[in-house]
Amino acid sequence: MATAIRAIPTLFGDTALRFEREAANTEQNPGTQDYRHEAEIVTEYLKTIGML
Repeated sequence: MATAIRAIPTLFGDTALRFEREAANTEQNPGTQDYRHEAEIVTEYLKTIGML
């Protein structure tokens, strides 16, 4: 049984430039992660329950 061949999407223009810039930044800073969104969620939760 054959597997269907799918087209691979190609990035162009501003999207491609942004992807390249973010990839280069990630390669320069391996192991770093952005937890700001999660921190905001925890802060809002703590405010809701009256801990902050």
